[in-house]
Amino acid sequence: MGHELEYNRDGTARFAYRDTGIAPWHRLGTSVQGLQTAEKMLEIAKADFDVILTRVAAVDDEGNVIRNIDGSPVIIQDSRATVRQNPDGTFDPLATVGTRYEVRQNKEVLERALAVVGSSMGEAVMDTVGVLRNGKRFFATIELGALVIDPKGIDDRIARYLVVSSGHDGVWPIRYANTDVRAVCHNTVALGIKEAERVFTARHTRNVDFALEDAREVLRISVEWGKQFQVLAEKMLLVKIPLGSPKVDQVLRKVFPDVSTTGRQRKNREETIGLVKSIYNNANNAGKCGYNGWSLYNAIVEYLDHFRGTSADERAIASMDEASGVTQKKLIAQTAVLS
Repeated sequence: MGHELEYNRDGTARFAYRDTGIAPWHRLGTSVQGLQTAEKMLEIAKADFDVILTRVAAVDDEGNVIRNIDGSPVIIQDSRATVRQNPDGTFDPLATVGTRYEVRQNKEVLERALAVVGSSMGEAVMDTVGVLRNGKRFFATIELGALVIDPKGIDDRIARYLVVSSGHDGVWPIRYANTDVRAVCHNTVALGIKEAERVFTARHTRNVDFALEDAREVLRISVEWGKQFQVLAEKMLLVKIPLGSPKVDQVLRKVFPDVSTTGRQRKNREETIGLVKSIYNNANNAGKCGYNGWSLYNAIVEYLDHFRGTSADERAIASMDEASGVTQKKLIAQTAVLS
């Protein structure tokens, strides 16, 4: 997803979220009351800017354009630049990109996502909309409904979202990714499902429209992901792990290996393991679902999403990035629980 939300000069984040009565872990911007259109959410998040594609001219160290003898500017032929055009008439440089790059506005990408989930453009209710990396990247989430793990038993509800993201930097493609958030404590539950894809990707090139027209493929990925997620979660639920079982320490050693070289590092690791055990034993995990692999797994991801020693926005973004170290630890935890 990226690393940083963009903040306005007044200190507010370019991020809007639908207020459902509880401020979930990843919602750091403006709370929106009631049902809002996608267009309104873009406006509140200040994500409704336009991006233009420009030629790239050579400049000297003082910012003066270098010119040919005839007075024409020296143009870099094999590069283009993306520039944000703000509503107040100012401009912000974003990135240099290749000549095949095609701009896709945030609104356009969002409307495509709504079409994928069968919503009418401009009339659907969004969950979140946000801007990352000083305008270079954009994302939004659309709620797809809940999965219920063991409906006749623990009845653990997992909120499912389609996360759409796009970059104006020539690096980040247009992507639709499935993500799942445990409703009881709002941590992102990342499971490594080999049988189901999670992400649909399209590049910012001239054939992007053709690729994005295949909405059925995106929906197929989403449906298959949900089915496999539920199967794997209920498989973890069957692994019994009492609080004092050696299995607890075995799993935690794999997720948090001892790489300490100082007494302070060893103490920090011991405190982390102690905290995860207490989270395992709390009302959200063993208190709700029993002492089993599903509860232990969720204790680990709850620690990574809520208690890890870093900023709230870094934890939020890392939890939605399948390439982050946080996500990798979650996948290690899954494997360790089931081994």
